[in-house]
Amino acid sequence: MKRADRYLNGWGDFAMIGENAFLSLDNMDVSKDAEGACREARTRMESILNQPPDFSVHLMMDGHMLILVGDAGAFGWETTGEKEFHDPKIRLARSLALRGELLEACEKGEVLALVDIA
Repeated sequence: MKRADRYLNGWGDFAMIGENAFLSLDNMDVSKDAEGACREARTRMESILNQPPDFSVHLMMDGHMLILVGDAGAFGWETTGEKEFHDPKIRLARSLALRGELLEACEKGEVLALVDIA
C-alpha cells in the first residue's frame, strides 16, 4: 500500500478494497470520519458497477502498472515484470485481469483498509 501512494500525490486519502484495488477518497479525511469514508467508498463502488467499465493503463518506469477505471476514482496497481512491460499482448491481458479484480472487489463491497495520506 505504501508504494501505491506515491502515484496518488494530490488524490487525497484512499480505501483499499482488494489486494491490488483501491478507491480515491478525495475530499475525505479518513482519520476524522472513518465511518463516512467507508460509506463514500461503498457509494463509489456502486457507481463504478453502474458505469461502462472503461479504463486506462499507465506503465511506470519503475516497473509498476496503474489502471484507472471509470470516473469514480477507482484504480488498480501492481508490479509488472520485464516481459509484461514490453509485450503489448501480455500487458493487455494483465490490464484486463487487474480491471476484473477491481470490478470484483466492487461487487463484494468491502473496505479492507482506509489509508490517510497526510
